[in-house]
Amino acid sequence: MVQRFSRPSILSVVSSTSRSDSQSQKSSSREPSHQPKPQLPLRKKGNVTKFPLPHSERTILKPVPPKQKTVVPRKQEIPKFQPHRTRRRRREELARLRRLTERQPTSSARPQKRPEKAQSFIPEPLLSKKSPATSPQYFRSSPLLLYITRMLILGVGIAVIMGTILSILNPGSSSSLMSQAADSEMQTNQEWKSTSIVPLVVQQTREITALKTELDAVIAKYKNLTPGVFMIDTDTGAYVDINGDATIAAASTIKLPILVAFFQAVDQGRIKLDDMLTMKEYHVAKGSGDMQFRNPGSQYTALRTVRKMIVISDNTATNILIEELGGAEVLNQLFQSWGLKDTVINNSLPDLSGTNTTTPKDLINLISQVNQGGLVSLKSRDNLFRIMERTRNDSLLPRGIGRGSVIAHKTGNLKSVLADVGMIDLVNGKRYLLAVLVKRPDNDQDAVDLIRGVSKKTYQYLKSPQ
Repeated sequence: MVQRFSRPSILSVVSSTSRSDSQSQKSSSREPSHQPKPQLPLRKKGNVTKFPLPHSERTILKPVPPKQKTVVPRKQEIPKFQPHRTRRRRREELARLRRLTERQPTSSARPQKRPEKAQSFIPEPLLSKKSPATSPQYFRSSPLLLYITRMLILGVGIAVIMGTILSILNPGSSSSLMSQAADSEMQTNQEWKSTSIVPLVVQQTREITALKTELDAVIAKYKNLTPGVFMIDTDTGAYVDINGDATIAAASTIKLPILVAFFQAVDQGRIKLDDMLTMKEYHVAKGSGDMQFRNPGSQYTALRTVRKMIVISDNTATNILIEELGGAEVLNQLFQSWGLKDTVINNSLPDLSGTNTTTPKDLINLISQVNQGGLVSLKSRDNLFRIMERTRNDSLLPRGIGRGSVIAHKTGNLKSVLADVGMIDLVNGKRYLLAVLVKRPDNDQDAVDLIRGVSKKTYQYLKSPQ
């Protein structure tokens, strides 16, 4: 049977022929059936008509399995840092710490900190290990520690009670202890007043008559001047004394014992080098120095103040330090305890009338004690002489010494007096101390030549081999 189409095509003819053949074969194998089978509807996809297969023939077709892709194994990569894993580990550690905290006995001596607080201070790698503070064994041993602590407290209490009983039975011992404590306290408070005196370690052995004769010849040239000279060789103790005990106006040489008192206070802790000192209006003094040109209320460190007092002979800085060290009366008592019999502060700087006094021998005695390690510590001694080496006025003693020598000195200048005192180190290794104070009428400049001449003769004598 051929189905007719409005537009016959090759596909329709072929399909009808194949369908008729298949039906004939099935009819021969089965019982004859006179009912025709219904036609299946045609399905179109695009412009091509497809003929669906009967259900019986569909079952014969097997689905083709999909082609499996071959997966090439990749190289194992190092897992990157994953924050969620870190957070999970931290939550686990926090849970573990909470469990351990819950196991802690309620009779603990002191409450433990919250685990969350401790967690922030413990590195993550260390949390994996059991620390002794979080281990159960630690909490088991806490009662034992508490017991030991109680026993120690009990022992201390018994000792205190026994000490009280013994002090009642023997009151003399306790009173002696109290008196000793009071004496030590008074000694500490008055330590700066009763500093141990270090006398001239190099004693005066013999007077150098040859040098004294030369110095007398220099002094004789200046009839209007009255000098006081004292010199000592620190190596041999040989000395020259020309009116060394004469009391003369100190001028700015009074700043030398104030310098020693300052570093003694530093050694005792009463002053620190970086303490800020305030300049007040009544501190301002005319004459040498540049602090007088600053406004009252200006502040300087203690070290800078003492440097100005020596290096540029600042009178305002000197007045600040006199007040800081306790005043003139306190300093005068201190000078007396050092063995400086005639060194006295009677007036604040600039002291144009020359009421502050000293002697050449007092100044050399002071330098000698400091040089031999007395009055101040070795560190303060080095600082002291280093400041004196920076004195800017080099018109007196330094003009009489040769090149290569080192001098640490302090000058003094008033209309009535001209002075210079210092410690001189020669190239040949010798060290000597020299003080020259000259009384003069009305700013006589011959005093400059006299001090230079004395310095030069002394230098030439000591540098030559004896």
